[in-house]
Amino acid sequence: MKVLLSLFTLLLSFNLWASYEGKLEVITAKELLDNRDNYIVLDTRSAGEFAEGHISGAINIPHTKVKENIEFLRKLNKPIVIHCRSGRRALVAEEALLDANFKALKHLEGDILGWEQQDLPLVQKN
Repeated sequence: MKVLLSLFTLLLSFNLWASYEGKLEVITAKELLDNRDNYIVLDTRSAGEFAEGHISGAINIPHTKVKENIEFLRKLNKPIVIHCRSGRRALVAEEALLDANFKALKHLEGDILGWEQQDLPLVQKN
């Protein structure tokens, strides 16, 4: 019985994580470009990746630093569009923001890889 209960708990936690991945509304690159002033764009990649190329006006807070920047993000008082390279690190950031009761969150469809595939502009730091 104990083994069954442990297995059930493991499956339940996996299901909760699997359903979490699709929890945020996705915003397309076109929607973001058309409404850019209405959002904070949060790039959760490393500082080096950000320097190599990022969406104009994006704020870089690596996924490992989001928790310690909750109050800063709260003060910006705009909906946040989160992305990273492919989506994994953005999910970590999303979880931290959801745990801090942020409600106005969206995930950039395709992340930076999708942005680049659409041949959209990136800013490089010199």
